[in-house]
Amino acid sequence: MATFRASDWLTPSEVDEGAWEGVPDVIPAWVLEQHPVLDRSGCACEVPLEPAAEPGWAIPGVTGLSREPVRLPPVSPTVAAVQSAIQRLCATDPAGLPAAQALADSEAMLALEQQLRVHGVRRIADVAARGLHELVGYRSARTWLRDQRPDGDTSDASLGQALRGFPVLTRSVTDGRCSLASAKKVVHALQRCGRHVDRLNGLIDRQPAADVIPAVVGHVVDLVAAHLLGVEDDDPRLLRLQQQVAAILVAGGTELTQLEAAFALLAQELPTRHLSANLEELVLAVVPALLDKAAEHGRDTAGLRLTLKGDGSGWHLQGDLDLECGERLYVALGAEAARDPRNPADTQAWADARADGTAGTDGNAWVDSANLLAGLDPELRPRSKRRRLHDALNGLLGRHLDTGLAGTAGKMPVQINVTLPEATVTGAPGARPARGDSGALLPRSLVRRWWCDARVTGYVLGLGGKALRTVHAQRTLTGRERKALAIETGARCAGIGCCPDKPDPLVVLRPHHARRYADDGSTSLDETLPVCDTLHHDLHEGGKTVRLRDGRYLNEQGFTPTPSLYDAPPF
Repeated sequence: MATFRASDWLTPSEVDEGAWEGVPDVIPAWVLEQHPVLDRSGCACEVPLEPAAEPGWAIPGVTGLSREPVRLPPVSPTVAAVQSAIQRLCATDPAGLPAAQALADSEAMLALEQQLRVHGVRRIADVAARGLHELVGYRSARTWLRDQRPDGDTSDASLGQALRGFPVLTRSVTDGRCSLASAKKVVHALQRCGRHVDRLNGLIDRQPAADVIPAVVGHVVDLVAAHLLGVEDDDPRLLRLQQQVAAILVAGGTELTQLEAAFALLAQELPTRHLSANLEELVLAVVPALLDKAAEHGRDTAGLRLTLKGDGSGWHLQGDLDLECGERLYVALGAEAARDPRNPADTQAWADARADGTAGTDGNAWVDSANLLAGLDPELRPRSKRRRLHDALNGLLGRHLDTGLAGTAGKMPVQINVTLPEATVTGAPGARPARGDSGALLPRSLVRRWWCDARVTGYVLGLGGKALRTVHAQRTLTGRERKALAIETGARCAGIGCCPDKPDPLVVLRPHHARRYADDGSTSLDETLPVCDTLHHDLHEGGKTVRLRDGRYLNEQGFTPTPSLYDAPPF
């Protein structure tokens, strides 16, 4: 149908007046036939153009104005017979059938349903290919399908069109050897390979295609054998599969055609739920650069965030690990979980609960936990999978610290340090809670549990929170003096505004001599301040005078009563 655009015949004044607001830009030729005076050069000089009497259909996806929608004829006798048979089938109550008959009918009906869906995809592909949806005013086959089959999968429209380009896979689906769900995964894998194969230079990802394609096709045998958990060399299934793979290579064809046949064969041999990972392995064997690119993206986006919950109940861990870090954590957690003596008991408890219907299928939640777990000691309750992984990570970190694998930092072994007053140790009324290295407040019960296997060091603090002062001739503070300084300052930088006002594992604090060691040859806890790298740089390289949290001012020479007018402003 010939059409002309509104911009071809509307005058600027008509557009400005808004007389044609809402009228489609594309005007069918029959509108022009009803208005012969219309000048296509840009003006309507005799009779003003009026909207058509029928403005079109009120259907989402309408393609433009039309006199009336196409009246569809009655369905063909074949489809009418199917409709009649389905009506009789739906009138049957399966509960009234004998058990064996009901099961046989149900299995047959499900097979027919699958067959009808496969044929339905072919029908949908025909509608999309010939644009039949436009006969009833829909802009796309997907929109038409959504209205005709609200409970169905609208991606069947694109799947049907994609299958037209893969005849080998289409035959496998039509013959019932491959499900539509598996076919969708195969199509996706082939589309990923498509732009890398059948190149004029005969290379695939800088490798000879003549070597890549036979190798990838042959991998189908290995993947199926791995799924079967290993088979004998003379197993009939393995021999048949080897013959099919050889036939694919003998038949030849384009590189994509051979990959299509191999991927379709894999889809016939593996369950749908196991297909994605195996297809991905083949795709990456064809184009190794895809995996390199994905790994590089993983390294660029990797990150970890550890934050204390607002209610003080614990920590929130969130992040993305790159392949190397994730692999290390996976192996380490698996080894640690294997050492946990409670894991077998937890697994068996969940299996028993699922068997009698008292636990969810995900193995994480009881159906009626209030009744089932009432009265049980918390240590005897079966743990969820999430909890067991958490406990494995906790054990892994404990083993790392207890065995000294973390080394030393600040002249002290890397270990958990807890600061608590004597009143907390004795359990005196009104005692403040203990505080960890991170600044988190720790309950007395946790500290008591740690106390049994802890090395206790006492520090005497003055009324103002000052640690016991010492002076010696060493160049820097001893390890215990560093710890005393950390207790006194809360493991925070002495400056104002140069770093967060709370402990941060990534902020390194350095002991800084307020009076230079070179001046008097002594190190005093009174004259030593914890400073971050930013503050340290400003003092030594920047030559600045900075303000401290206690209100004093400090420069490279030591404490100063007031900042110099020529120095940079304090933080």
